[in-house]
Amino acid sequence: MTIAPGELTIHPLGGLGEIGLNCMALRTADATVLVDCGLMFPEDYLFGVDVVIPRFEHILEEREKIKAVVLTHGHEDHIGALPWLLPHVDVPVYGSDFTLALVNNKLTERCIEADLRPVKDNERVEIGPFAFNFFPVCHSIIKGHALGIETPVGRIIHTGDFKIDRNPLDGHATDIEAIRRFSEPGVKLLMSDSTNVERDGFALTEREIKASLREIFDKARGRIIVTLFSSHIQRLQEIFDLAAACGRKVAISGKSLVRNIELARELGYLRIPGGTLVEVEEIGSLLDEQVVLLVTGSQGEPLAALSRMSLDEHRYVRVKKGDLVLLSSRFIPGNIQAITKVINRLYKLGAEVLYEKVQAIHASGHAHREELRIMLETVRPKYFVPVHGEYRHLVKHSRLAVECGVAPERALVLEDGQPVTFLSQQDGPGGIRLEEAVPAERILVDGKGVGDVGQSVLKERQLLAGEGMVVVLLVVDQDTGEITLGPDIVSKGFIFEQQYAHLLEDAKCVVIEEFEDVGAANLKRLKERVRGSLRRFFRRVLERDPVVVPLIIAV
Repeated sequence: MTIAPGELTIHPLGGLGEIGLNCMALRTADATVLVDCGLMFPEDYLFGVDVVIPRFEHILEEREKIKAVVLTHGHEDHIGALPWLLPHVDVPVYGSDFTLALVNNKLTERCIEADLRPVKDNERVEIGPFAFNFFPVCHSIIKGHALGIETPVGRIIHTGDFKIDRNPLDGHATDIEAIRRFSEPGVKLLMSDSTNVERDGFALTEREIKASLREIFDKARGRIIVTLFSSHIQRLQEIFDLAAACGRKVAISGKSLVRNIELARELGYLRIPGGTLVEVEEIGSLLDEQVVLLVTGSQGEPLAALSRMSLDEHRYVRVKKGDLVLLSSRFIPGNIQAITKVINRLYKLGAEVLYEKVQAIHASGHAHREELRIMLETVRPKYFVPVHGEYRHLVKHSRLAVECGVAPERALVLEDGQPVTFLSQQDGPGGIRLEEAVPAERILVDGKGVGDVGQSVLKERQLLAGEGMVVVLLVVDQDTGEITLGPDIVSKGFIFEQQYAHLLEDAKCVVIEEFEDVGAANLKRLKERVRGSLRRFFRRVLERDPVVVPLIIAV
């Protein structure tokens, strides 16, 4: 892919066609800037995989052109892949002070140093041939920004994740007027968050959520246990304010909550009323109606505080009748089963549980359809590329853009690895050129291994998870050709050995028969025969097909 002077290529590395993995490269002939660098958490079938990150190989081939990484906000799906990128490029990272504080914690854990450069609301920063304007937006994390980008082909707006709160609380609002002013000379391209395009109307406002929480706090007679995303500082502020107003003390359980609360207090973004915060081990000395517990575990994570409470395994807290549990966060689709198990266990212990579907205690941080329409009508772009969503979200958002006046041929539905180049305006009005697709397969991270887990390894893990494994140990004397040890057969995840001891004895006979037929002269052939015979034997007797591992050793 060759970019001529005066042209601009947008190259999506992730976030188009999935929820998460957000990463967009803006490329000119001599400079590249990355907007966000996020990860995605693995789906259930990715056994053993820790996280999923974008494929950076293509841009790293010209790493000397990379000038910076610009972050819209501090959620994992926008900053989480930085530890895998920054060791390979020495570039500054721009973002709000809170966003960069979260990044710094992440990098420090991995002993990675980086040039972190905080920006203020509405600040303008020049980076190579670009100038970035940082417009504050309302989202489910504080200090997020939309980006107004001045480029060689004209102005571009990247909304990041946003919603338009019609009645903002504590000044957490999307600065739609600043975006309007930036857009007045004309905007070449709008890239906008598509996550909630299928939801009509407007998202609930934080003021409505606080009013709903206030009603719950006023009526509660026992302990209130609240779980939410640990990065949702605005919601945490609401909990602390309501607790103080109702004469309750707040205790915290969960490392990520403790860390983010301390961070937000240090930066001045969280105010805890005096005397409200207590240690979790102190709640036993308080009356139930005086207690609020802030805990991790909103997604049913097995080691989080709420999950341990539901199993009656928490060190300090025993859930009991009269407790009220508030799940003030959305259910991420892949976690629904884990969350419902926690809810059911809490009910068994006598607690009452409220969550988004039964009570208005969570508001999405992503714009609903009417808010997306407002953004489109404010910016009035010439071209439109929907980002941050599954493919159906992108298609529906592009249709909405057409309704708002974007020409159908200029509402572009792209996928990861599909670059599009905006041509120079010097020789005419400028157009676009669709580039050849670039490989954009996701990279799977398993422990310290990056990209070494592929389809063959995943298939083997799926087989092991589904059918189990049988290990055959056989030692033969190299001189005499006789068996000196075994055959021993060990089952792992295949059968309960005590119940099927007779079956394993029969399997040993199968191994001996193959040994007598092949002999010890050709161990490789003997291993293949043992593997094949045992698999046929288990299929015939149990209709199961385990992974058979023959360990045949000559001494």
